[in-house]
Amino acid sequence: MKQLIINADDFGYSAAINAGIIHSHRQGVLTSATLMANMPGTLDAIALSKQYPSLGIGCHLVLTMGRPLDGTNTSFQDEKGEFYKLCDYPTMRSHYSDEEIYHEWCTQIEYLLDKGVKLTHFDSHHHIHFYPENRAITTKISKKYGLPARNSYGTENFGPIESPDVNDLLLDMMNTSAIRDMSLSYQALREQCLQELQDTFEKANNVQTLEMMVHPAFVDEYLLTHSSFNIARMREVEILTDPIVRQLIASLKYELVNYQTAKITQTV
Repeated sequence: MKQLIINADDFGYSAAINAGIIHSHRQGVLTSATLMANMPGTLDAIALSKQYPSLGIGCHLVLTMGRPLDGTNTSFQDEKGEFYKLCDYPTMRSHYSDEEIYHEWCTQIEYLLDKGVKLTHFDSHHHIHFYPENRAITTKISKKYGLPARNSYGTENFGPIESPDVNDLLLDMMNTSAIRDMSLSYQALREQCLQELQDTFEKANNVQTLEMMVHPAFVDEYLLTHSSFNIARMREVEILTDPIVRQLIASLKYELVNYQTAKITQTV
C-alpha cells in the first residue's frame, strides 16, 4: 500500500494555528506537524505535542522569520536583530555564514529536544533547508541528530537529489483555485474542492511515499496582522476534517503515516 504523510507547517507560529493543527489531527487526516522554535506560540505547541503523541512532530527550521534563538549569530540578522525576510534572502545570502546557519539551526533543534519534544524529522520555513546552497548544512544536521529531512522535490521548482528520503515527493495539498476561493463557503464549493484534491493526488500516481504539505489554522490577531496568508487557512481545516476526504484517501489506496511510522522505500 502507498504511504501518505499529511504534514502541517508552522506549528508554534501562533495559538490559533496550533489549535487548527490539533483539531485537524484529532478530527481529521492530519498525521504530522513541524514546530517553529522561535515564535509566540512555540511553548503552547510544545505542550500540545505532548498531549497528542499520535501526531508526529518535526522541527520547522527558521531562517526568514522572527529572531534567531542565538543572538550571537549575526550574519543573517537585520538592524532589528531579526532574520532577514524571504524577499531579502536572494541578495543577502552571500553574506551569511554557513557555520552560523548550522549553529542556529542546531540551537533550534536542541531547544525543542531540551523541552522534551520527540522529533521525527525536520523541514524549514519557506523550504530554505532545501535550497542548493543550504543542502550541505541540511545533510550535516541530519547526520548529527539522526533525523530525516523533508525532501522538497515537487515544489518550488526543486529537482530531485540523491538521498535516502522518507518522502519521495512533496506536493501542496491545498494550493488550487476552488480551495483558495474564500468568497463562498466550503460547502458551496465542496464538489470543486474535492475534484481539485483528486487532481493533485493524480500528480503522484507513481510515488510510493507522498507528503502533502498543508497549513491549517484558526485565526487570531497575531496571524491576521503578521501574515497575508491567514483566512484561507481555515478552509484547510474544513477539508482535513471532512469525512469524505478520508474516504478519498482510502479509495486511492493510501495508508496514513508520519515520519516515524513511514518506511523508506526508495532513493530519489
